[in-house]
Amino acid sequence: MKKWIFSILAAIAGLFLVACQPQTASKTEQTYTATLKVTFSDDKVVEETVSFKKDDSVMDILEDYHKIEEKDGLITAIDDVRQTPEKNTYWMYDVNDELAPKGAKDMYISDGDTITFYLQTFQ
Repeated sequence: MKKWIFSILAAIAGLFLVACQPQTASKTEQTYTATLKVTFSDDKVVEETVSFKKDDSVMDILEDYHKIEEKDGLITAIDDVRQTPEKNTYWMYDVNDELAPKGAKDMYISDGDTITFYLQTFQ
Protein backbone atom coordinates (compact mmCIF):
# COMPACT_ATOMS: atom_id res chain seq x y z
CA MET A 1 0.00 0.00 0.00
CA LYS A 2 2.86 2.38 0.84
CA LYS A 3 4.39 1.76 -2.59
CA TRP A 4 1.08 2.60 -4.24
CA ILE A 5 0.68 5.92 -2.34
CA PHE A 6 4.34 6.75 -2.98
CA SER A 7 3.84 6.09 -6.72
CA ILE A 8 0.81 8.39 -6.87
CA LEU A 9 2.66 11.18 -5.00
CA ALA A 10 5.67 10.80 -7.31
CA ALA A 11 3.41 11.05 -10.38
CA ILE A 12 1.69 14.17 -9.02
CA ALA A 13 5.06 15.75 -8.18
CA GLY A 14 6.31 14.95 -11.69
CA LEU A 15 3.26 16.56 -13.29
CA PHE A 16 3.68 19.60 -11.06
CA LEU A 17 7.31 20.03 -12.10
CA VAL A 18 6.47 19.70 -15.79
CA ALA A 19 3.61 22.21 -15.49
CA CYS A 20 5.90 24.76 -13.83
CA GLN A 21 8.43 24.79 -16.66
CA PRO A 22 8.64 28.16 -18.47
CA GLN A 23 6.74 28.18 -21.74
CA THR A 24 8.62 29.30 -24.84
CA ALA A 25 7.08 30.36 -28.09
CA SER A 26 7.18 27.36 -30.34
CA LYS A 27 7.06 29.51 -33.45
CA THR A 28 8.50 32.93 -34.04
CA GLU A 29 6.73 35.01 -36.63
CA GLN A 30 8.87 35.55 -39.70
CA THR A 31 9.55 39.09 -40.83
CA TYR A 32 10.17 40.26 -44.37
CA THR A 33 11.71 43.36 -45.89
CA ALA A 34 10.65 45.72 -48.63
CA THR A 35 11.67 49.11 -49.96
CA LEU A 36 9.30 51.95 -49.10
CA LYS A 37 9.72 55.13 -51.12
CA VAL A 38 7.69 58.32 -50.68
CA THR A 39 8.08 61.18 -53.17
CA PHE A 40 6.76 64.49 -51.88
CA SER A 41 5.56 67.47 -53.93
CA ASP A 42 8.90 69.29 -53.57
CA ASP A 43 10.66 66.27 -55.16
CA LYS A 44 12.00 65.24 -51.77
CA VAL A 45 12.27 61.44 -51.74
CA VAL A 46 12.38 59.35 -48.58
CA GLU A 47 13.50 55.80 -49.31
CA GLU A 48 14.01 53.17 -46.65
CA THR A 49 14.17 49.44 -46.14
CA VAL A 50 11.25 48.40 -43.96
CA SER A 51 10.34 45.24 -42.09
CA PHE A 52 6.88 43.73 -42.06
CA LYS A 53 5.01 40.57 -41.13
CA LYS A 54 3.12 38.26 -43.45
CA ASP A 55 -0.34 39.69 -42.73
CA ASP A 56 0.65 43.39 -42.80
CA SER A 57 -1.08 45.44 -45.48
CA VAL A 58 0.57 48.30 -47.35
CA MET A 59 -1.40 50.65 -45.06
CA ASP A 60 0.03 48.90 -41.96
CA ILE A 61 3.56 49.23 -43.31
CA LEU A 62 3.14 52.90 -44.23
CA GLU A 63 1.66 53.68 -40.80
CA ASP A 64 4.64 52.01 -39.10
CA TYR A 65 7.13 54.31 -40.83
CA HIS A 66 5.27 57.57 -41.57
CA LYS A 67 2.63 59.80 -40.08
CA ILE A 68 -0.45 59.38 -42.22
CA GLU A 69 -4.02 60.58 -42.43
CA GLU A 70 -6.68 58.56 -44.20
CA LYS A 71 -10.37 58.83 -44.90
CA ASP A 72 -12.52 55.88 -45.91
CA GLY A 73 -9.39 53.82 -46.55
CA LEU A 74 -7.78 56.41 -48.83
CA ILE A 75 -4.55 58.13 -47.83
CA THR A 76 -5.07 61.88 -47.67
CA ALA A 77 -1.74 62.96 -46.12
CA ILE A 78 1.72 61.52 -45.55
CA ASP A 79 4.00 63.32 -43.08
CA ASP A 80 1.65 66.35 -43.18
CA VAL A 81 1.81 66.62 -46.98
CA ARG A 82 -1.81 66.62 -48.09
CA GLN A 83 -3.41 65.79 -51.39
CA THR A 84 -5.38 68.67 -52.94
CA PRO A 85 -8.67 67.47 -54.46
CA GLU A 86 -9.48 70.96 -55.77
CA LYS A 87 -6.38 70.63 -58.01
CA ASN A 88 -7.09 66.94 -58.77
CA THR A 89 -3.89 65.93 -56.94
CA TYR A 90 -4.06 62.67 -55.00
CA TRP A 91 -1.73 60.25 -53.26
CA MET A 92 -1.14 57.18 -55.43
CA TYR A 93 1.16 54.21 -55.05
CA ASP A 94 2.90 51.60 -57.15
CA VAL A 95 4.16 48.16 -56.23
CA ASN A 96 7.23 47.12 -58.20
CA ASP A 97 6.72 50.01 -60.66
CA GLU A 98 3.11 49.08 -61.45
CA LEU A 99 0.03 50.96 -60.26
CA ALA A 100 -1.43 49.07 -57.32
CA PRO A 101 -4.70 47.34 -58.21
CA LYS A 102 -6.17 47.73 -54.69
CA GLY A 103 -6.37 50.23 -51.88
CA ALA A 104 -3.54 50.26 -49.33
CA LYS A 105 -5.66 48.50 -46.69
CA ASP A 106 -6.39 45.59 -49.04
CA MET A 107 -2.98 45.26 -50.70
CA TYR A 108 -0.39 42.78 -49.42
CA ILE A 109 3.15 42.52 -50.69
CA SER A 110 5.96 39.99 -50.78
CA ASP A 111 9.49 39.96 -49.49
CA GLY A 112 11.71 42.23 -51.57
CA ASP A 113 8.92 44.29 -53.15
CA THR A 114 9.17 48.04 -53.67
CA ILE A 115 6.27 50.32 -52.66
CA THR A 116 6.36 53.86 -54.07
CA PHE A 117 3.96 56.60 -52.94
CA TYR A 118 3.70 59.83 -54.93
CA LEU A 119 1.34 62.73 -55.58
CA GLN A 120 -0.39 62.50 -58.97
CA THR A 121 -2.29 65.35 -60.62
CA PHE A 122 -5.04 64.29 -63.00
CA GLN A 123 -6.23 66.49 -65.90
